[in-house]
Amino acid sequence: MKRVIGVFALMVLVISGVCARGGGGVFHGAYYLVQEYTNVDRDVRIVGGYGYGVDRGSVRHGGFGLVIHDRDTSELVGAFGGVISGRQLRTGSLTLSVNLWTGVGYVNPWVVSSPAGVGYFAEAAAEPGLTLLPWFQVGVYGGMQAIGSLDPPYLISSARYAPVLGTRLTWGRF
Repeated sequence: MKRVIGVFALMVLVISGVCARGGGGVFHGAYYLVQEYTNVDRDVRIVGGYGYGVDRGSVRHGGFGLVIHDRDTSELVGAFGGVISGRQLRTGSLTLSVNLWTGVGYVNPWVVSSPAGVGYFAEAAAEPGLTLLPWFQVGVYGGMQAIGSLDPPYLISSARYAPVLGTRLTWGRF
């Protein structure tokens, strides 16, 4: 009987470390062209999907996929996939997170003035969210986004950056 109680206690201890929080969903954003903070002259839209988990220390880890296209010409600017890292604070139905999204993928050579089509993506953003249902959250995000070519001679000179604003719809456990 002592062994059964001991094994049960160890199982409860291991399971108590598990925290099933997180979610996934879709987002839509756009560059907000502020002359002092951008070197982009295109009206672009960003759409994509993402998913993440949150550990007991409120650290976010996840992944994403997105497409950036020119709104006026419907030209593809880039398509990227990558990882999400960040932190979140929760109080009641409100969440505030700060995230870094980094990835690689296709970048249009004409946009970044580089012959290579392989590029990088980086976004640092803050995101307040409101849980409307126990399994559904609406959030807005704002931050700074950059894309560029991974071709070594053009790595820095190809960088295109702009402030970004958007909305996220998340399904999961909050």
